Amino acid sequence: MLRIAIVAGEPSGDILAAKLIHQLKLQYSGNIEFFGIGGDKMAQEGFISYHTMDTLSIGGYGLDVILSIPKILVVRSKIIKQIIAFKPDVFIGVDAPDFNFYVEKKLKQAGIKTVHYVSPTIWAWRYKRIFKIKKSTDLMLCIFPMEEALYAKEQIRAKFVGHLLADEIELNVDTNSYKRNLDLSGIVFSVLVGSRKSEIQSLGLIFIEACNLISQSIPGVTFLFPVVNQYGYDLLTQTLNSAEVNFKYKLLINQTREAICASDMVLAKSGTVTLEVALCKKPLIISYKVSKFTEWLLKKKLYIKHVGLPNILLNELVAEELLQDVATPQNLARHFIELYQNKDRQQYMIDKFYQLHNMLKNNASSKAAQAVLELNSTF
Repeated sequence: MLRIAIVAGEPSGDILAAKLIHQLKLQYSGNIEFFGIGGDKMAQEGFISYHTMDTLSIGGYGLDVILSIPKILVVRSKIIKQIIAFKPDVFIGVDAPDFNFYVEKKLKQAGIKTVHYVSPTIWAWRYKRIFKIKKSTDLMLCIFPMEEALYAKEQIRAKFVGHLLADEIELNVDTNSYKRNLDLSGIVFSVLVGSRKSEIQSLGLIFIEACNLISQSIPGVTFLFPVVNQYGYDLLTQTLNSAEVNFKYKLLINQTREAICASDMVLAKSGTVTLEVALCKKPLIISYKVSKFTEWLLKKKLYIKHVGLPNILLNELVAEELLQDVATPQNLARHFIELYQNKDRQQYMIDKFYQLHNMLKNNASSKAAQAVLELNSTF
């Protein structure tokens, strides 16, 4: 009997861990017992959760986060004791680095092998975290290829396993099929403003005014505004109702992938979603705005010259980035229209995005399971 403890602290981690558990069961010849903290998808794979994942899935800012800290610390203390008592062959912390690195350190000190799945962005900022990782983690599972070499430099065992999104998204997206499924036709653009209050407040009206200007030059276009939950839907609805809107649009809940795939081009806020857009092979413009203080702080700490994930991974400004003061409706609309009219530029971006897809597509869950089992056999 192989015993594996896992802690996943948020919905994305639940998905990653569930697929990893599935592959571990396929690749290991004997029985495996899974235990720790996880969500519904992990439970469907036979995982036993001793605490609800919601305890660790704290969103938002300010007072809500501060008030949740004591409860999180209690859960952290309890799960460490429970895992040590469980005596697993290996522990896997899935994302949630602030929580999991501490757990991993304590478990490693207790003689338990530790794995962390998804490296924090040490290549972008706070590189010194790698020394904390070295003390806590026996194996780092990396989703980006350049990360493996960073860990090797510090004599930390690491394995590039690939990105789950690259495995999930088809290499050749049938745009017209997705349009039909959403009851759409003609030219379709997606506008990815985010679902957080801060994002909608800083970018919502700017993106909406940009859409007004774009629709003047490209008549008959339909704009899709996908959001991940009802909260984002309500916020964006309020923003649209308070603005002057001179274009046809549709709001979608929990259909971001479908909206991207149905689009001819995309206007997106910076973040992981830009990678999803690139993997769907959609030409895009990237934008973002933060406070002046946050901008000053990031400039002091960031090591990278691009902010969009596709640009970072390709080490090239493939998708235009309009940030901070240049993120005006006029600039966004002008760059977007120019890209729409420049079919050669669009094709260059699409070709680069195919390159990116092939770089990241690696059967990630299977490779991660293989690396975990290999680690278990070497100690």
